[in-house]
Amino acid sequence: MLYGFLEKRASGKPVTSDMVAAMVQNDLPEPQRTGIMQALGMKKPEEQAAAAVPAAPPPPPFTPHWQGKSEVMFEMMLNEVPEALRGVFRGKLLEILRQKSKGGSVTESHVTEVVQEIVPEPFKTTILKKYTELGDVDLSCIDSIIARHGKAQDSLTYILHDTQETVGFLPPEALRAISNKTGIPLSAIYNVATFYKSFRMEPKGVHHLKICNGTACHLKDRDGVLSNIEKMVAQASAKKVTMEKTLCLGCCDCAPAVVIDGEVAQGPEAKTKVEKLLA
Repeated sequence: MLYGFLEKRASGKPVTSDMVAAMVQNDLPEPQRTGIMQALGMKKPEEQAAAAVPAAPPPPPFTPHWQGKSEVMFEMMLNEVPEALRGVFRGKLLEILRQKSKGGSVTESHVTEVVQEIVPEPFKTTILKKYTELGDVDLSCIDSIIARHGKAQDSLTYILHDTQETVGFLPPEALRAISNKTGIPLSAIYNVATFYKSFRMEPKGVHHLKICNGTACHLKDRDGVLSNIEKMVAQASAKKVTMEKTLCLGCCDCAPAVVIDGEVAQGPEAKTKVEKLLA
């Protein structure tokens, strides 16, 4: 698209910086136009005319008081902006929120209004669809966690552990918020979160199972009780149970063994208990 704009302006002549500046100023839609002009140090004609008049001091940076899922929604909206421009857009979007909230608490409806009014398609539809899929996740803890550990990449595992301990798991919106607030690439955060088994990307169920994957339990499970339990949990419509397969539990005399909410159960007994939990 950009090459097409330049082709029309150049008309076969070499492309100059003036042509690029004119393209940015006249051909690009908002809010991309304003963000790129700021990144390139360009001024609008009305700004150039007003440059001779002393400008009023800029307002202090807006530190919003987020309500409900408004911060999660804001970070999701910001994630649709190219990474190189997020710093510029964060400040501009926060200023718009300041005006909408009149300096008070930022609500979910304020963020939705910003998306409706200034985000172009197809990004608008994508963001609004993601909003409808948001769960009841409160990410207000992330700011204090980052303040405690710092923004360096070698602090990432500490940030993830504290976030999981507070939220209960690591939802995608939490990883995006950590990336935006620390500057650590989202891909690097996903790599760490998915590499270590101690991190959970799904919410923990009401009940927790540990299925032994040790040699004794494998050999003594002649009736396939453990595999039946795995299928039962996987096929359950309501995710009441979180299941993980572990190495030897140290209770080989109970093989095949399953730990259900901290208590060891053996073979058929374990299957019966799981059936009751899923009922």
